[in-house]
Amino acid sequence: MKMCVLRSLGAVLSGGALSLCFPPFHQTWLVWGWLWLLFPILWTARSKKQAFAFGYLAGFAFWAVNMKWILTVSWVGVIAIAAYLALYFGFFALFAATAGNPWRKNTPVARSIAQRFRECGRSLGFAALLGGFWCGLEWIRGWFLTGFGWNGLGVTFYDTLVLAQNAEFIGVIGLSFLPVFFSAVVVQVARRFYRHSMKEGAKFLYWDLATCLIVLMIALSVGTARLSLVHNEDVIKADILLVQQDIPQLAHQVTWTANEIIDGFIELTENKLSEIDEAAAKELIESQGAPTSIRRPDMVVWPETALLDRFYRQGQSQPMAGAPLEGALSYFRRLGQFVHLTGVVETDLETNESWNSILQITPENERATYRKQHRVLFGEYIPDIKILRQLYEHSAGVEYYDNIAAGKGNEGLSFMIRGEAVEMIPSICFEDTVPRQTRKFVKDIPQVIVNVTNDGWFQESEGAAQHFANARFRAIEIRRPMIRCANRGTTGIISVTGSTIDPVNHERRELIDENGSHFTRGTLLASVYIPRSPIRTLYSLYGDWFAVLGLVSAFLWLITVRIWPSYKSSH
Repeated sequence: MKMCVLRSLGAVLSGGALSLCFPPFHQTWLVWGWLWLLFPILWTARSKKQAFAFGYLAGFAFWAVNMKWILTVSWVGVIAIAAYLALYFGFFALFAATAGNPWRKNTPVARSIAQRFRECGRSLGFAALLGGFWCGLEWIRGWFLTGFGWNGLGVTFYDTLVLAQNAEFIGVIGLSFLPVFFSAVVVQVARRFYRHSMKEGAKFLYWDLATCLIVLMIALSVGTARLSLVHNEDVIKADILLVQQDIPQLAHQVTWTANEIIDGFIELTENKLSEIDEAAAKELIESQGAPTSIRRPDMVVWPETALLDRFYRQGQSQPMAGAPLEGALSYFRRLGQFVHLTGVVETDLETNESWNSILQITPENERATYRKQHRVLFGEYIPDIKILRQLYEHSAGVEYYDNIAAGKGNEGLSFMIRGEAVEMIPSICFEDTVPRQTRKFVKDIPQVIVNVTNDGWFQESEGAAQHFANARFRAIEIRRPMIRCANRGTTGIISVTGSTIDPVNHERRELIDENGSHFTRGTLLASVYIPRSPIRTLYSLYGDWFAVLGLVSAFLWLITVRIWPSYKSSH
């Protein structure tokens, strides 16, 4: 009993250590060691039920800490999502304790060279199986029951961009293979080292550990090469003005009026444009009439659902708002010849359906919209079950409005940048954390990912930072830069390497205040570099092939060592 309690505490400690890898803690190095404690617990579990329980405890500890920012909306939500997502840890633990258990058979200490090779090969095989199965579970988690693919192990490389570059081949889910593979080898080697020491002294070489380190060195080398090569492409430079008001919210209830919001956006934009004009005039005078290097923006972006008034359309007509808002936008259009993107709520007058949309307005006042496709459960829709709505309203303390409809299609919005055609890969709110959603828009033409998000539901919590950490991998996976505008959270521009550092002037392209906080009101003018002839990455072509391969391999192994022998013995 005492040993079971100690193992349970160890499992909780393991999950807690993993939670420290993500914002707000940023101890990403722990991703390489959190399994060092969990693997021995699973590999020595006395039963399947016990192994599942240990894994579930680790998962619940991780998600309860990792998702604690949901407390700003609902304490029930934290418990519910941690209880559900911990199941994936439990399933991994069950596999690790049975078919994926290298200690299931008590093998003797290797003495000959041939035995040592078999021992090392066995170690690498089990480590690869476990890494592949973990990736497969993350892939399932990303789409099952609409999917919640946040904060897989690969996301911990958000500030280790050398390793993150490998996402263009295997996706961020595939990157999760590395820490699981490494940890499984280390734990097996540690046990063999102990056994060898007890028997006849530690004098054996551990080729499996050396192989594991070689795999990591290859990943680092490939990442280093890609970091230096992807910025050498011919690009279209565009200057982007991002506007963030930092509007406070209570769940989905905005505390400002519609007029206050539109006036604030226009004021911030107008003031920044005036500042740009003054700087250009000053430079023109100082350079004695030489052409100025300061340009007005090619695009102005406002965040998700920036305008509270709805936009209506009938059939194929352009979306229009009421007279006050149309008057404000008409005034705004006179401020400059730029593409304007803003989040809106769009309603079809014929069907009465509403969408969370991006509205694009060209300098010629032509309008087009993208309608959000990947809706957030309990945020944008709730199944038509009365108790679920009552549960939401009780825990959130606000009334739930009608469901938002889901958009369709894989066509982006097109616009002109300095005389060249560019297509936007649209993304609203959490869509930038869904790799398959971004991937389906990829074409062999100049493209840029544009994400407008709110993140205001969760106050000044770490939810916005975690959201941004996940989003950065979309730029790496498909090698398209990202423009990102938030209401509260991280507003900035991400390069094709996942970095917010401008590759030309090396300035940080994030909107922050003097204290380094992203929760601020202001504007950011920065450049984005859009490849003219973008590459098609392996991930953009084949998606999460690596994770699926890992899942299939683990399933075939499970059949081979567990299901098939049981079937034969029963017949």
